[in-house]
Amino acid sequence: MAPQAQTVAMPPRLPLVAAAENRDSDSTKDAKLVNCYIEKMAGGHYEIYKRAGLSSPVRTKTGAGRGQFNWNGNIYEIFADTVYKNGTALTGTVDTTNGVYRFAVTRGATPYLIIGNGVKAYTITAADVLAVIPDADFPAAFVKGWAFLDSTLYVMDSSANIWGSALNNPTSWDPLNKIVAQIESDKGVALAKQLAYVIAFKEASTEAFYDAGNATGSPLGPVQGVKIEYGCASAETVQDIDGTLVWVSMRSGGVQVVKMDRLKAEVVSTRPIERLIEKSVNFSTETIFSWQLKTEGHSFYVITFKTANITLAFDLVEDFWSHWSVSGDYVPIVSSTSTAIPQHLVQGESDGNVFYVGREYTNDNGAIIRADIITPNFDGGSKRRKTLSMLEVVGDQVVGSEIKVRFNDNDYDPLKWTNFRTINLANKSPRLPNCGTFVRRATHFRHESNTRMRISAVELQIDMGTI
Repeated sequence: MAPQAQTVAMPPRLPLVAAAENRDSDSTKDAKLVNCYIEKMAGGHYEIYKRAGLSSPVRTKTGAGRGQFNWNGNIYEIFADTVYKNGTALTGTVDTTNGVYRFAVTRGATPYLIIGNGVKAYTITAADVLAVIPDADFPAAFVKGWAFLDSTLYVMDSSANIWGSALNNPTSWDPLNKIVAQIESDKGVALAKQLAYVIAFKEASTEAFYDAGNATGSPLGPVQGVKIEYGCASAETVQDIDGTLVWVSMRSGGVQVVKMDRLKAEVVSTRPIERLIEKSVNFSTETIFSWQLKTEGHSFYVITFKTANITLAFDLVEDFWSHWSVSGDYVPIVSSTSTAIPQHLVQGESDGNVFYVGREYTNDNGAIIRADIITPNFDGGSKRRKTLSMLEVVGDQVVGSEIKVRFNDNDYDPLKWTNFRTINLANKSPRLPNCGTFVRRATHFRHESNTRMRISAVELQIDMGTI
């Protein structure tokens, strides 16, 4: 007589939240979240949300996006060779050869907005006069990034020389106002600021400087004992998110994502994320973009590797990575800023568009956001066969919201996924019956409705069978 199946209470819920688990340098296998982020709730459990969407274009210009910045409540944007203020073009043109510009502001009697792309640098006055920095002592070739400290604007060249401007005057540069980042002999890559320190990113190391008040030469002095063993793979990866610096580092041939807070560096990339990044060995200015987004209590570092067709988002609040995409491809955004309200603005890579971004937008400028939750392989702690009589999705009940479900009992074999079945999330108890028998299973949930999505849990009714 065959053994009878037994209904058991274990496990009551399917594990949903899993960091990217790709075993190879692509993401076709294993668990991941796409176009989602997580939020830890009281009691320790997590909920999954669909990421913020894009509005219809706020304005449309011509050419590739080259950066945007909020200065005195006005939004300055660069498209192709033109700088715009609140959508109106300034007189003059800028260089277009080296990707996205970096911005800085100086104070004093004549405030300036400064922009630079590592090839050319310009000042913009409050009267919107655009001009090339005229001083012949300004370095002819420099790396991206600025640091404004105690009335002096600093810039670095590829030889790791850090040059300083006259006080509150980025149009004047003293050739003696120079210090070299030379704990190691590697080349300069990018410059930034943290707290009251100038941060020099180099190829294999990072150094910090403070205002030493020197009467001659550079006011800067090296911060003793601060040498960070992580260099910078590309200036395009550097973002300052509320005083925390995040960047992609190259070290001993390996690639990591590093964050630095109060001069303390920490690797935040996981091994699966590093496998994905190592796939994109091209760190040129036109193939890698990074930007940031703060929304509903979360701070995201978003980085795109165009040659690998992948966008990754790191949530600094939850310490969690997920994949983001637009229509199945990388997210074609190159920069971000915000208005005073605040409203978050992002700039398109090549379409000339500027968009609002937020969870109130449930699609990407009309294109559906496909949110995917692919779970780890699940066996309930047993090799016995299990019959899944019912699964129920616990989350927001929204009219028009559906979630599709399919299964794979063959270790993510792309040819062995079942067909999708649909659950109406507007139902009081959104359930899927008769989900088959398995020993070990991955589950794929897909939400592509034009609504918000919040999934708290998936509850299971399992009948345990024989081995």
